Amino acid sequence: MSAAPYPAGLLRRLAAAVYDMFLLVGVWMMSVFALLPFTDGRALDGSSPVFRLYILFVPFLLFGWFWTHGGQTLGMKAWRMRIRRTDGSPVDWRYAALRYLGAWLAWLSVVGIIWIAIDPQRRGLQDWISDTETVVEPPQ
Repeated sequence: MSAAPYPAGLLRRLAAAVYDMFLLVGVWMMSVFALLPFTDGRALDGSSPVFRLYILFVPFLLFGWFWTHGGQTLGMKAWRMRIRRTDGSPVDWRYAALRYLGAWLAWLSVVGIIWIAIDPQRRGLQDWISDTETVVEPPQ
């Protein structure tokens, strides 16, 4: 195995995404639970635009925090991957926001994710939009 980081492939990214989805579902549950005192314990109206924006903003905070504080989500850490700028520098909140928007486009279109398997640099739509790359770190 190489001592230098190399681009992460599609299967490794999908495996990390499964790990991260479990974490995200838990965080979503806690974030909705945190709103209950403001609704007198009643169920929230899922059709409310404010609630929908809140539900979209929670993952941005979660993933953005991980990406800007070490470049790894929990799933990425398990699979030894890291997000970084293409010049090797860490991701800041501006690039995290671009990556988050790009990830939504990539996952919704599916082509943006499948492209990782085709691209020689293994970059997906979220990588192109945010000028970032996902690399596999060598074992320690």
